[in-house]
Amino acid sequence: MTNDTKTEGRPWSAERAPRRGPRPLTLVVIAIVVVTVAGLLIANLATSGRSDSPAAQTPAASGADNGSGSTTSQETGDGLHKKDGVPVGYARTEAGAKAAASNFQAAQSTAKFLADKDTRHKVTSVIMAPEAVAQRLKTLDEQTETAMGKLGILQNGRTVDGAPLINRQATLAAQVTSFSKDLATVELWTAAVTGVADANSKLPPTSEFNQWNYTLRWVEGDWRAVTITRSAGLVPQATAGQPSSPNSFRELGGDADAPPYAG
Repeated sequence: MTNDTKTEGRPWSAERAPRRGPRPLTLVVIAIVVVTVAGLLIANLATSGRSDSPAAQTPAASGADNGSGSTTSQETGDGLHKKDGVPVGYARTEAGAKAAASNFQAAQSTAKFLADKDTRHKVTSVIMAPEAVAQRLKTLDEQTETAMGKLGILQNGRTVDGAPLINRQATLAAQVTSFSKDLATVELWTAAVTGVADANSKLPPTSEFNQWNYTLRWVEGDWRAVTITRSAGLVPQATAGQPSSPNSFRELGGDADAPPYAG
């Protein structure tokens, strides 16, 4: 099964949005080879796998019924609880798949995920299906560490001068576009603010709207991600107000006051 690229029934697809001219600091789709710090930082989560991954296409790989009429997977999750800080234990339903994708996105939307390699590896190992972990980590580590180096971000999520890295994403809408007992695809429309809260930063806190496409597989009684890809989402008109100064974002430093996970 592959992710459908049609826009029918997908209200936040960029194909339905009015065309606009280029904006300062607009991020391009990762397939376009443009090496910018902003692109590396915000799009570092976009290359976890391809939508034509064999794991996403082959029922046998997902543990689907092989004709015997039985399956070893639980019918429902064992109730939400956290593993390495990530909520797990989702129901084997469309609502469970939607909650899993939303929470997996939130788990990656922290400064610590980008700055601290140990955190990144723990979170990735929880949210990805076993066959997808190694490639996901390879891509994330290469892109993230390059971006952190260019921005001067240390493992504690701050620059030498103490300016914090901001990495916040909010899911504005979510929809399940296909569903079976073993595989589900979920689309998220998100708003993000990413950058360094310092007036001299190469990337001041910058807003971006995206569509994230999750392919989930039912693994050992829970949903896990097989692929995570990014595409352009709807972009609303900007407000009449002027952008805030980079230093005003310093109060958002750290992840303690980030919004809670979806239930």
